[in-house]
Amino acid sequence: MSIDYRPARLPDDAALLINLNAEYLQFVFDGVAARFGVTLADIFPGGDIRAYLPEALPKTLGAGPPESIFYILEQRGQPIGMGGIRRVRDGICEMKRVYVRDTAKGQGLGRALVERLIADARAFGYRTIFLDTSPTLDTAIGLYERLGFSCIPAYPEVELPAFMHPHWVFMARSL
Repeated sequence: MSIDYRPARLPDDAALLINLNAEYLQFVFDGVAARFGVTLADIFPGGDIRAYLPEALPKTLGAGPPESIFYILEQRGQPIGMGGIRRVRDGICEMKRVYVRDTAKGQGLGRALVERLIADARAFGYRTIFLDTSPTLDTAIGLYERLGFSCIPAYPEVELPAFMHPHWVFMARSL
């Protein structure tokens, strides 16, 4: 089945990106709340993800090529996922918000997206790619490990509050 990787653009895609990011963050923090008792309200003021996202999206998406790229994955014209890379410092980028909706899981789309982001990072001239992820996302962590990522300490540019660092997974891979 054909998948389109459409570069996201603000402000045109703002509403869709808010929806996808809210779904993703809710999914992640449902698992985090169950395991660690940390809720969205502990991370986002009042637990209101949608209030946080409009301000956060420009940073998440970055400046655009050749510094960053953020894709909306579409299948038959319907949004089914997202993910991107953005510059964090010279030679280093960060993978952000890799997410595939439940309706599209099991098709290898997460792997295909991560492989595409790695290829983009190389093409943009990065030497290293970082990511952070919830320890509750076993499938994602396994995928990252199979693709050559390994655990590292928290990196300075990570957006997660410091009190979550001991409970989180930070990974890197040379390009």
